[in-house]
Amino acid sequence: MSDNSFFREVDEAVRHDRYKQLWDKFGIYLIVLAAALILGVAGYKGWTYWKERQAQNAGAEFVQAMGLKLGSEPGKADEAFEELAQDGPRGYQVLARFQIAASLAKAGEADKAVAAYDALATDGGVDPMLQGLATLQAATLRLDTADYAEMERRLKGLIEKNTAWRFSARELLGLSAYQHKNLRAAEEQFSVLLGDQGTPPNMRDRANMMLALIVSSTPAQSSSTTN
Repeated sequence: MSDNSFFREVDEAVRHDRYKQLWDKFGIYLIVLAAALILGVAGYKGWTYWKERQAQNAGAEFVQAMGLKLGSEPGKADEAFEELAQDGPRGYQVLARFQIAASLAKAGEADKAVAAYDALATDGGVDPMLQGLATLQAATLRLDTADYAEMERRLKGLIEKNTAWRFSARELLGLSAYQHKNLRAAEEQFSVLLGDQGTPPNMRDRANMMLALIVSSTPAQSSSTTN
């Protein structure tokens, strides 16, 4: 046996002895760690599958409830939406809450509908775009009864943050100002709509019409004030 062979065998024996010592000392921990990793992966896959199944079931329930609402059983639809709002996945909870608020508005329960929309608008877990929609819906329901100060308080956030809802918010503010004979504020809101290149064409047409009404109303008010 050559010296090199002898040293290799000694080296291998030493390494084998070290590995055995390490295994004897840490082997059980390696087994536990491997088992934990396997259980973790299996648990995650199981949780993902459960979430997917839950979302699929909630989607089917939502579609079924919409069918009931559009059909002849709106009462059952409301019950289904209430269940989804309580127990469904987050996204379907929000959609169900919108449907509940709409049903309240349709039933003439404006105050309850406004409260439902306000709750959605201030819920930090709701997507900002849907928060804006809820804000608009609540403001629309309040248009005929709220004063201009309330409407401004409700809608100014949509305008100041330059959201996609700013056009509708300005239109509602303009209508509120016109209803309360605040022609200067109404003119300002509708003029801004005309000056914004992003204003939708149909809304631009309505703004033009309202400005024409405002212009025609101003001389009449001035004349009556003089007399």
